[in-house]
Amino acid sequence: MTNHLPFSLSAFDLQMVNAFSAQLNSGRKKKIALVVQGGGQRGIFTAGVFDSFLEAGFDPFELYIGTSAGALNLSSFISRQSSFGYNFIVNYTTDNEFFNLYKYLSKQKPMNLDWALDTISAEGLTPLDIVTARRNLQYRQAFACATRKDTLQDIYLPMYQQNWREVLRATCAIPMLYNQPVNLQDLEWVDGGVSAAVPVQEAWKRGADLVVVVRTEPLENSDGVGVFDDWREKIESSLPQYIEKLNLNQSLDKFKSIHNDLTQRFELWREGWNDKVIKKEQQRLQEQQKVISELIEPEKMNADGGKWFTSDNIERFLSITGKGKSSEVIEMLARYYQTCREVNEFLIQPPEGLKVIQIAPDKRLRSRALLSEKDDLEVDYREGKLIGRQFVEHFAAALNETTRLNETSKL
Repeated sequence: MTNHLPFSLSAFDLQMVNAFSAQLNSGRKKKIALVVQGGGQRGIFTAGVFDSFLEAGFDPFELYIGTSAGALNLSSFISRQSSFGYNFIVNYTTDNEFFNLYKYLSKQKPMNLDWALDTISAEGLTPLDIVTARRNLQYRQAFACATRKDTLQDIYLPMYQQNWREVLRATCAIPMLYNQPVNLQDLEWVDGGVSAAVPVQEAWKRGADLVVVVRTEPLENSDGVGVFDDWREKIESSLPQYIEKLNLNQSLDKFKSIHNDLTQRFELWREGWNDKVIKKEQQRLQEQQKVISELIEPEKMNADGGKWFTSDNIERFLSITGKGKSSEVIEMLARYYQTCREVNEFLIQPPEGLKVIQIAPDKRLRSRALLSEKDDLEVDYREGKLIGRQFVEHFAAALNETTRLNETSKL
């Protein structure tokens, strides 16, 4: 008997699925939770899964917990707005007003999270249906994970309260890319992915008997590197941004030296990891070093022919965060590494009495955390819809039967 089931196109095993489903129908009714990973624009996969759930009228969940983009996708699932997540990611997060790498590097314009959230507010172009969401939460609870900046502790903020917009801002406040302070309950917050990329442990602490997890990375990356890369790509984008004291007139040789020193820090953090993990991360670092080497060549041209990856722009980029910021980000990365290992061990070997199903893409998504091509987003959305339909086909009856929710509170 197993209490963990991977559910993806490649991991699909009908015999195992049927056996797991049969276990769910035995014994008492269960508290079922839906836990959603972030991942920036990779959340397009989750949007596809949720649209399949909504099409089928499937929602046996009593507890929802999401991190960052996962919380945004949960918002529209709870408000029963099909295609909302798809439209938000494809039409708004790809807009230059939301994030433009050239402007970020050359003009120090950060990610415009406030503009994106304005579009889904009551007066926005595509508002969330707050009334429907609150009605659906009458018998349910929903939380967004955010990280306390002072302690790097994961805290779970109720969704769809009066401060719902600030809660979403807190859970999505990616360090370095979003430079506006998020102050809520007399505390400052950053992206929930720093402390709990997959907040499954919180669902267990809140009494869940069964947790359905929607991931934005393939299950083969359960060693944690994929999760780490997912968040690190957001805060790095193209160059390391966590260097403490780099004056504007310092040379590129100094930049290379500091970057190499930081790479050695990552090597130390990985001590104790198995050979497979270390090998993957070494490959990742080699690829990153190659990208950086290309970026610092004065001849590097953008699509318009302008030399914007010049030493002046690199130095301007590195000065964006100001002095004294690198130690904060290094601590965040260390915290992220630690929690990734813990959560993946928890998912693979849940404690007694808890069952976990992980819905995940078949392989690494074509989308990136930011700067994804719309064609790639479309492909990943369709994969999410497909796996969502398969999940409904094989588990809807069992979960609807075993949930503790009263029939009148279901979708």
